[in-house]
Amino acid sequence: MRANHFLLAAMMLAAAAACATAPEPAIPFAERLAAAKATGNPYQEDAALTQLLADPKLKTEERAEALYQRASLRRLAGDDRRGAVADFEAMLALAPDHPRAGQAEIELDLARSDLEALEPRLAYMLTLPQWFDVSWALGEREAPARRYQKAGISPNEAQTQKLKDAGFICGPDGAGGPVQGAGDPRDWLSDLAWCNPLPDQVEAEAEPADLGS
Repeated sequence: MRANHFLLAAMMLAAAAACATAPEPAIPFAERLAAAKATGNPYQEDAALTQLLADPKLKTEERAEALYQRASLRRLAGDDRRGAVADFEAMLALAPDHPRAGQAEIELDLARSDLEALEPRLAYMLTLPQWFDVSWALGEREAPARRYQKAGISPNEAQTQKLKDAGFICGPDGAGGPVQGAGDPRDWLSDLAWCNPLPDQVEAEAEPADLGS
């Protein structure tokens, strides 16, 4: 009888150990991709897709799909033409026979055309708002944001929304000071502050003409 008790206890311990170590079922790629694309604004979605692409266990067709999705996002709402070109090229090199390859080639041509139009503009004498728009569309983030913060010039309403979505502008509790710069108060900047103090290295950077629009 005692032997039976020992046997039963051993079986229960083995079952408990198996339950404790059993891996959780993997989340299907389609669900992970949908979750990344539903993250929020374009910049949050870009970050979520980037995190997904960091998974070394993705299959080739899954990685190609995620690259396509991020590239297409960056070409338009995600404001990163350089990143879009790099992603489309990587996707096509990885999976040239992917079902989206034809569409990717079309969008790659469009993204390259955007680059050809935008890159030369950085050599022009631009006002700060103009330089911000070009740099932001090319995929720059930190430099355009900090340039506005340093210059004390108010971003326009569309630029303010981009800076908020990308995490540079916060509510009144931001530690970097008010976003409202010189000139008449802008309604869209009411109670907004830069999220973080200005980095010291910004002071030494070359800068565009800090002129308003």
